[in-house]
Amino acid sequence: MIISASTDYRAAAESRLPPFLFHYIDGGAYAEHTLKRNTADLADIALRQRVLRDMSSLSLETELFGEKLAMPVALAPVGLTGMYAR
Repeated sequence: MIISASTDYRAAAESRLPPFLFHYIDGGAYAEHTLKRNTADLADIALRQRVLRDMSSLSLETELFGEKLAMPVALAPVGLTGMYAR
């Protein structure tokens, strides 16, 4: 399977994971209102490709809560992460 868009990751996970684990990861809490709003908001984001540009001085570094981060990625506490790698 070729991953060419972020939505392709969902299809790849569904084809590789046991159904109970995929549905645990793919689902949301209660009536899934927040999941639906987040999915709709992410669908509205369009990334602009910048081809043939000088990327030699590109940096993802940022500051969060007074701490410098090389790459601005943060994860909330997540459960059952050991199952994902198996």
